[in-house]
Amino acid sequence: MFAYFMRHWRGDQNIAQSLLVNGVLPYFALGTVFLLIYVLTFRLTYLMWVAALFFAWLVWGVVGTTRSAIRTLRSGAGITSKILAVVALALVVAVLVETASQVVAVARFVTLYRDV
Repeated sequence: MFAYFMRHWRGDQNIAQSLLVNGVLPYFALGTVFLLIYVLTFRLTYLMWVAALFFAWLVWGVVGTTRSAIRTLRSGAGITSKILAVVALALVVAVLVETASQVVAVARFVTLYRDV
């Protein structure tokens, strides 16, 4: 299991696996878990644990997918793989921008209502 995580971290996995299995699937799974915890329990402790897990995954996923995409673009891979690598890099940027915007929104919310 550790070897799998390290292969992704180093960018050794193919771009499709890196993007879909390690990127898109966990993104939606963690988002769903976060939403369910928020709606069903709204326990701040649980939300903080899921947020910590999300940010740990985010670093691992972004680094591995970016490395895999760059490796694909530099290699003699086919055109389909290279297109997927460009799409993966665009999605990495989109996820980082969206996550930053969500963090700013939460920070504003907490700042607004901390004294209530």
